[in-house]
Formats: sequence, structure tokens, C-alpha cells
Amino acid sequence: MSVLQTNNLTKRFGGVVATDAVSLSLEQGKVHALIGPNGAGKTTFIAQLAGQLMPDAGQILLNAKDITKLSEPERVRAGLTRTFQISSLFSDFSVLENVAFSVQARTGHSYRFWSKVASNARLNATAADLLELLGLSEKSQEKAAALSHGEQRQLEIAMALATEPKVLMLDEPMAGMGSEETQRLIELLGKLKSETTLLLVEHDMDAVFALADDLSVLVNGALIASGPAAEVRTHPEVISAYLDSGT
Repeated sequence: MSVLQTNNLTKRFGGVVATDAVSLSLEQGKVHALIGPNGAGKTTFIAQLAGQLMPDAGQILLNAKDITKLSEPERVRAGLTRTFQISSLFSDFSVLENVAFSVQARTGHSYRFWSKVASNARLNATAADLLELLGLSEKSQEKAAALSHGEQRQLEIAMALATEPKVLMLDEPMAGMGSEETQRLIELLGKLKSETTLLLVEHDMDAVFALADDLSVLVNGALIASGPAAEVRTHPEVISAYLDSGT
């Protein structure tokens, strides 16, 4: 069953067509990877899904509901959440508090009510459950700034999961990681697809092929192939345009 779908999504910047009538479908409970050379339009496409950019044409459906004109916060509340290439954490607060803030925000409260988080047992219990899921329980009282790069990415994912997404979009989650951290995150993300559908934008092809059930390839803003990962990776046009390019 399709949980997220785009129909002819198009975005132009002057004479440049950044996304060229992209039609894509994400299936429930799967990892769908989106790859392509630098400048292919991946970031622009994800930004349109998240509501950070409005498309010039086309449609975005979440569980068959048109969300094309919704704001970014409205899309998060509807169940579409994005993480970023660079972690955005509250560095001077504890790991547990970071996740509790996201739980609090999901309920419609502002982050300015920070003083209430420390004493709120319900928020902290939910946050603790997410930290256990992400393998960060032992770090719960440490400041976010003290975590390793890989642990910060795990924390960012925990914060995203606190919004209870139907679809979680991961923007270069392996960026800057060493091989051991990458492998740990691959294992973690493999487990998460039972919790939520994942859209993965990633340059690490080993990670992509370890995780992806389905694979889509963008080149110059256009979708040149989309389908089961095992089939798409052998597509001649994909090999020529991307997999042989070393990017």
C-alpha cells in the first residue's frame, strides 16, 4: 500500500528545472532510497515533500490525502518528518531532554516551556522508550554535545520518531561517519522500518544496498528509474549515469 506519493512534482529556479515531473510512490513498511549525482535534484525534491519549498506543479499525497499546500509544521503533524545532513540538537541539554522536547512539541506545546520537561514523567517515559529503541539509554543524562557524531545522528532520529511519523525522510544520515558508526546505523535503520516507512537520501552505496527495498534514481531533476532495488541497480541507464560515476 502506498503511504506517500508524488504526481508530476515540478520545481523550477529560473531556467533550471530542479525536479522535472517526478512521480514516486513509497510503500508502507519499506525503505525507499533516493540516489543520484550531486545536483540531481534530491535535496530540492525532499524539501518539497517536507514543505520547505512549494512545487510549481504537481501533487503530494500522504495516505491518499493531498498535503501539497500544507505548511511544514502541518506536514509533521500529518505524519511526514525529515532529518537533516547536519544534526540540529539542543547541545547544552541532556539526551533525554532533547527527545522529551520533541515529544512535547508533538502534543502542540512550544519549546519555550523547557522548564516543564524535567519534571514531566510522561514526557520523560516516552523519551526513555525512544532512547532504548535507538540504543542510547546509557547516554540519557549526558549533554547532547558530548555524544559522538554517530550518536548525535541516532539522537536526531529519536527526536524525529518522537513526532510519530508515518514517513521518516533521512537526508544523508551516514554523512561524516566512520565505518563502525555507519554499520551500527545501518543495523538500526533496518529495524526501524517495522516502525515507520523510510525515505533514504544517501551517497554511501553500501548503506543504500544494505537497506533499500526500493530504489529511485534522479538525474538532472528527472526520475530515470524506480522499482525494486535489485532490479534498478542493474538498469543500464542507472549504471551509466550514476553507479559508474564514483559519486
